[in-house]
Amino acid sequence: MLDAFRRAAPALRSAALALLLLVPGAAHAAPTEQATKFVAKLVDTAINDVIGAQISDAQREERFRELFVEAADIPGIAAFVVGREWRGASEAKKKEFIQLFEDVSILTWISHLDEYSDVRIQVTGAYQDKSDVFVESQVQTSSGKPIPIVWRVQERQGGQLKLIDVVIEANSMLINTRKQYASVMRREGGLDGLMTALSRMRDDLRAGKQPAPLPEN
Repeated sequence: MLDAFRRAAPALRSAALALLLLVPGAAHAAPTEQATKFVAKLVDTAINDVIGAQISDAQREERFRELFVEAADIPGIAAFVVGREWRGASEAKKKEFIQLFEDVSILTWISHLDEYSDVRIQVTGAYQDKSDVFVESQVQTSSGKPIPIVWRVQERQGGQLKLIDVVIEANSMLINTRKQYASVMRREGGLDGLMTALSRMRDDLRAGKQPAPLPEN
């Protein structure tokens, strides 16, 4: 199980469970206790209502999508991982990419959920650094060494908490996704090329196939 989780990590990084650095000035400090409760509830909901629930595949996807959309600022995530190409994109192109990014992220996670049936995530601590709270946890399985995961949380205006990065064994989903996308855009002709690659991934995932991973660099 531990090896399966590690093998899945590149795909999970490409999914980016909610993984955005907020625009400067838009974030507020999230107290450690609030952030810890936020992460604990998120994990509990994912395990009990999505992974462990006796529901159809369609229901599982629907529940995970609701959880993902609630936890993440998907438009902001999309803007960050695309980088400078985002500024030159039309509003219609941005809207199309946001939906594509959401679909690929959700379908990628869903394709690995069976591997996490015996996973238990234990929150072990939290600390604050400026506007961020880092909630520390460990993935515990029936065998093998626990895997450290750090959840980076910020508070938005109005007091809403958002998960902005997940770091698995010192690998940031946020940063790795941005690097992967930058590599695809260099090789495939900008945002349009990236969207073509992600569309192929979405089609493969919808068909139950394992898509080829995006390049790491």
